[in-house]
Amino acid sequence: MNTRPSSWHRLPSNNQRGSPVTTIRQVLNDARQQLQPASPSPSVDASALLRYVLDCSASHLIAWPDEELSSEQLSLFSDVLQQRLQGKPVAYITGEKEFWSLSLKVNSDVLIPRPETETLVEFVLDHFSDREQLSIADLGTGSGAIACALASERPQWHITATDASAAALAIARINVSSYRLENIELVHGRWFEPLEGRNFDLIISNPPYVASNDPHLDQGDIRFEPEAALTSGASGLDAISHLAELASDFLKTDGWLVVEHGYDQQQAVHACFEYNGFDEIIQLNDLAGQPRLTAGQNTSKA
Repeated sequence: MNTRPSSWHRLPSNNQRGSPVTTIRQVLNDARQQLQPASPSPSVDASALLRYVLDCSASHLIAWPDEELSSEQLSLFSDVLQQRLQGKPVAYITGEKEFWSLSLKVNSDVLIPRPETETLVEFVLDHFSDREQLSIADLGTGSGAIACALASERPQWHITATDASAAALAIARINVSSYRLENIELVHGRWFEPLEGRNFDLIISNPPYVASNDPHLDQGDIRFEPEAALTSGASGLDAISHLAELASDFLKTDGWLVVEHGYDQQQAVHACFEYNGFDEIIQLNDLAGQPRLTAGQNTSKA
């Protein structure tokens, strides 16, 4: 457990008699009320923060609602609750985020893994299910979420994961190590730069694709995430265009490029893939029904 703050902040009481808020039930109810105007998911956030403080499961909170928190636990919970009220993402407060059933280490050096990115993992596992061996390059791996998910499902595949940020790779290294994923190779460098002379069956990426002037950059959790992992030029398409332009130099014959993109970029990304000579272009929606993924096969070497 992380080091506790030295000062003790008692949570405000929501009890009409003015008795202290000390039980799991009371603390959760009070936190939900406080988070209502600050979070789109106050109940989820309150539960996640309390589980972090108590180092327990969600079922524990349900089974023991009248369990009382110690003064040390109350102090820590008040501290993390204040951080969330100030807008800091829960994942950065707790230092972890679940992705593809894996509990991954995260901090402000990496983008927080999102459910929509699991669309890319699902596509790769489904589309290449008949391939016993596969060489994959995961460009801009960040926390290593995609690489770890694929490597955990297909230990015989070899994944080379790159990132321009040494700090991000340090987080990815922790995640790779914690699950003992020996089929992942981590390489420091920007996009294709550290891969000169190598060829892959598949190149995948969740690159930055937010326009640099997008007003959402000043709202919600995204304010705390690394800008380099979010924005990519005025249209948000600079990174994707770069990947599509150079991918054929690093793909084997009939190899594939697969990228995540914004919900409003489907047509532009399709056109980009076509312009750069990709065939058999496939586009998929995420679980929320939003356009999220484009894949194309490189036949220029055939």
